[in-house]
Amino acid sequence: MKVTGIIAEYNPFHNGHKYQTDTIRKNGSDYIIAIMSGDFTQRGEPAITDKYARARMALLGGVDLVIELPVRYATSDAKRFAEGGVSILDSLGTVDELAFGVEEGSEDLVLEFAEFLSDPPALYEETLDSYLRKGYSYPLARIKALGMFFDESRLDYLEGPNTILGIEYCRAIKRCKSSIVPKAITRKGSDYSATELDVDGMSSASAIRLLLRETFDEELLLKHMPASSVVALKIAKLMYQSDFDAYLHYRLINETEFGDYMDITRAFAGRIISSVGEYIDYESYIRALKSKNITYTSVNRLLTHIMLGLKGPAPVVVPYARVLGFRKSAEPLLSEIKKKSRIPLVTKLADAQMHTCLASDIKAADIYESALTDKYHTPMNNEYSRQLVIID
Repeated sequence: MKVTGIIAEYNPFHNGHKYQTDTIRKNGSDYIIAIMSGDFTQRGEPAITDKYARARMALLGGVDLVIELPVRYATSDAKRFAEGGVSILDSLGTVDELAFGVEEGSEDLVLEFAEFLSDPPALYEETLDSYLRKGYSYPLARIKALGMFFDESRLDYLEGPNTILGIEYCRAIKRCKSSIVPKAITRKGSDYSATELDVDGMSSASAIRLLLRETFDEELLLKHMPASSVVALKIAKLMYQSDFDAYLHYRLINETEFGDYMDITRAFAGRIISSVGEYIDYESYIRALKSKNITYTSVNRLLTHIMLGLKGPAPVVVPYARVLGFRKSAEPLLSEIKKKSRIPLVTKLADAQMHTCLASDIKAADIYESALTDKYHTPMNNEYSRQLVIID
């Protein structure tokens, strides 16, 4: 039995994702496990639709088992995002390789950068620290520090989010001494963050989300997504960051100590306190807090941590694997996981041992569902009553 893991958001599942699952199958994998973000994503934004709808898209698109990446990792920087996903895959005891997309030409560089950053020389650390003290954001400071050791043409690949995540996946595998083998797959089509639709139908999730915000053009969507994903979106309720304006504002005006929240420094907490009276909406407030040394995406994550009430650090090892859905044909895989997994496989929330991490997932889902209820005036789905997505 050959098992391949993927760490993804599927926000939403598109042709590029289908290309990846098809490539993994062609490479001989019997089963594919996706560790998927829940209702909030690594950019700090709410997912376009809830995790169950996206799990269905993934299963219909070729994935065999979907496990939720806990929100404390899913809304964090690349390092913690990768650590969370790798931790789950390694703990399952059945995963042979981790597949991830990279920009063309960076397949070997990912491993080289990961090896370098896993044990960097003192000069690199000193240079990185000097750029951070000068006020550069961490991503830019890292590129500048690496410039002392790598040609500029090679550093261009570090601008790509997929390459950055690929490096962190490799580093996470090495840190936890996992036997999982990293497997880079060259991406096809648009860049991860491209906002224009790709003429060949391999558009980014960002471009598809922008299209969905403007209009639900089924014919056009079918050019960029599997038909099963389009059908799932037709019956799903779409959510955007603006739908959470009031939720963030309420948290901001009812909190006096922001330093307890995940990743928030004392300096950033002070900036929030001094500017909260200027709050108009989520997006404009992010722009107001953005600065030279903290990116828009980083601010977005920090505000999401506040909105979701995420305090304290995330565990080094994810203590459970919560199943969102599976294909019936994957029952042999589930049996193997139950035999070998070092962490509990949660299929029924009511039977799960409660962890701080799991409590955060439930709270995040409740906030997402509450905002959805406010927007669409529908009954709120209780997380304890949600059923696994099972595909024949």
